[in-house]
Amino acid sequence: MDFSNYTGDPVRLAVAIANAWSGTESPTDLAALDRFLDEAAGVWRGDLPPARPEDLDGVRELGRALRAVWEAGDAHAAASEINALLERHHAMPSLSTHGASPHMHFEPRTGSLTDWLGVITAMGLATVIADHGFDRLGICSAHGCEDVYVDTSRNLSRRHCSTTCRNRENVAAHRRRQRS
Repeated sequence: MDFSNYTGDPVRLAVAIANAWSGTESPTDLAALDRFLDEAAGVWRGDLPPARPEDLDGVRELGRALRAVWEAGDAHAAASEINALLERHHAMPSLSTHGASPHMHFEPRTGSLTDWLGVITAMGLATVIADHGFDRLGICSAHGCEDVYVDTSRNLSRRHCSTTCRNRENVAAHRRRQRS
């Protein structure tokens, strides 16, 4: 099966939703949700249904559920979280023949934005774990940051969510060494 459609933009979208929509300070209006999706959904943006008011709470809950995948601790617990997401958002596999060769799609049986986001992000994370292992999912080790990331390094060496956090930690370590 070809799951390559689920390893790029859906994984980046899962990270973005978990980081921006899982806390109490997540965006609070439909315009903010639309802007977020314009920036984060990548090629999937054109397939997503329009946002409705109930999607604000739905995407916020999805953010918390996605974060639980990172916090699961191991592949078994993460699989349980992902399977619950797929069930909750009504994932339905289908064989598609558009494009160069047949491939699988996983789409929700309903048309809500939250269900679409839930299915494509859960499939993205499922593909990462199945193909590369649970260890690819990380939570930033920078002091004061709890953002999640997917480690795409060759040697599983990533420890920070962004260059900003990595640089901040490196500068702080350098200053500590200078003082001692």
